[in-house]
Amino acid sequence: MPDRFDLSEQPGNSQRLVFALFGIGQLVISSAAFQRSGFFYGLVVLLCGLTAFCTAAFFVHRLNRRLIWLGEEDIVLEEGLRNRQTLTWDEVEAVQLTNGITTFHCKNGAVLTLHGTGEQWPDLASFLTALHTQTTARQIPVEGTL
Repeated sequence: MPDRFDLSEQPGNSQRLVFALFGIGQLVISSAAFQRSGFFYGLVVLLCGLTAFCTAAFFVHRLNRRLIWLGEEDIVLEEGLRNRQTLTWDEVEAVQLTNGITTFHCKNGAVLTLHGTGEQWPDLASFLTALHTQTTARQIPVEGTL
């Protein structure tokens, strides 16, 4: 069974600002709807705004998601909503580790790059240990330090 590593990014300050403005705008609009159009119309506006806010929060979470599986047979990278890439270990020619980037170079010329692996995520140390184990077992050259 492949090992799963969560190297997801946190939302940036600009995304947090947009959510704060969206939430404040939602409160202003629903307050105006309550005062001018009555309780039920205000309640409908409030519920629609909350639904839109929760949906947006879900999509931002999914867009910032990065899951990596290192298995005996292959490497699977899942990023964002639908982006899923798979490499078999037989295809990997070399692994390059630089400041914040892990790159898998394939024999057919394809490249799989993980950005932001220089930051401190909880799963990063175990990911690098598992990567070192897999590359050593398959005698795949690693450029850089683990």
